[in-house]
Amino acid sequence: MVIARPIEGKHRTIKNRINIALFALFIVMPFIRINGHPFILLDIPQRTFHVFGLTVWPQELYFLHIILLTLGFMLLFFTALFGRIWCGYACPQTIFTEAYNWVGKLVSGSAFGKPTMKKSHWARVIPAWVLLSFLFSFVFAAYFVRYEEMLGGLFSGNIFAFADSYRPAAWFVFLMASTGIAFFNMVYFRENLCKYACPYGRFQAALIDRHSPIVSYDVERGEQRRQKGQKVGEHAGDCIDCNLCVQVCPTGIDIRDGLQIGCLSCGLCVDACNTVLPKFQKPTLIDYSTIAESESHKVDRSKRPYFRPRTAVYGAVVGALIIAFSTLLILRTPIYASVTRDQELMNINAGGSYQNGYELHVGNMSYGQLNLDLKAEGDGPFEIVSDHGAIQLDGSQHKELRVIVSYKADKAPFTSKKVNFVLTSKDDPSMKREIEAVFTFPLE
Repeated sequence: MVIARPIEGKHRTIKNRINIALFALFIVMPFIRINGHPFILLDIPQRTFHVFGLTVWPQELYFLHIILLTLGFMLLFFTALFGRIWCGYACPQTIFTEAYNWVGKLVSGSAFGKPTMKKSHWARVIPAWVLLSFLFSFVFAAYFVRYEEMLGGLFSGNIFAFADSYRPAAWFVFLMASTGIAFFNMVYFRENLCKYACPYGRFQAALIDRHSPIVSYDVERGEQRRQKGQKVGEHAGDCIDCNLCVQVCPTGIDIRDGLQIGCLSCGLCVDACNTVLPKFQKPTLIDYSTIAESESHKVDRSKRPYFRPRTAVYGAVVGALIIAFSTLLILRTPIYASVTRDQELMNINAGGSYQNGYELHVGNMSYGQLNLDLKAEGDGPFEIVSDHGAIQLDGSQHKELRVIVSYKADKAPFTSKKVNFVLTSKDDPSMKREIEAVFTFPLE
């Protein structure tokens, strides 16, 4: 387990601000309620997803697909522009590592992470990390299960799936498993996730080009570095081999060995070098630079070509996805409807009409109430004869209706006909949903 040495500097300050903002979002979002409805809740058992005030039903999963695609291409876009900044500044693994280190230092003092750290210090750190793992896992679980339900179950001891069984509820199993995984990750696995398990570090080379910034070490100016026993100034290069860049690295790599999978591009080694070399009146050896700048030995951020084919393609895809999402959202009708026709045909009644029965499923995909009118339209004298009453749906409510449709005719047509069920909002006639079904006739 690598516990990085604290360092102050420009990139440390930026990193702290971003971490605090993203950490606050993670903690707060599952607990936000808008008119009693979750701001974010991925309710898999109920097959309802509440995302940023939008209720997404399984039939509208394309909204989630577009959101995920947009986030994915944004990652490609910003990686091409600014390098591997996701890992260093926004990755949950990085943010939570910082949180665990902060708590570890809080309970064990300045000895945290040092060789002088004793077992008595770990006796305080480990329980604190277990509690922290549970709290973070509870917040994570709240993205999938209403936190009110989990809190009620934990405080009352009702953690079972059913009142008359001893099988734990799915949310409780998930919570305990997540706690164990989080604790194992932060106590034993940590930087190994970035080095060996995360695929992003392995395909980052395909995402950057000659003009993407990376953390690099100036080999020509730094080597030959100071060897053991040498005084500063007796070596050919500017690197004094203080090893501070290694000590502050969250994954424990040596950036002087070149760009590696374990480099998170967090810039802490840049802060370390900027802390030491100015004391010897020398500029930093480690900095954000592009491959093109390293070859020309000229770092000029103002002349970096940010607009190039790779960034233009990624940016165009991101823009197209945002436009597609916005268009679908504007055109979205929050009325869900599906229909199934009975297999058995109705007989001809005394009025000389044919009848078919249908099972109509209607749902409200918004938070507000819906008052709907139902009509049957098509090529022929269709009429709904069942008394289904007024269709009123509360927010996210779903109903099943039994609908009987008649077709008045003295003689049955030779073929089946299409009938359209039209649901129209009484409050906003422009809001309507139309679904198609088949009306069949008995053979005569």
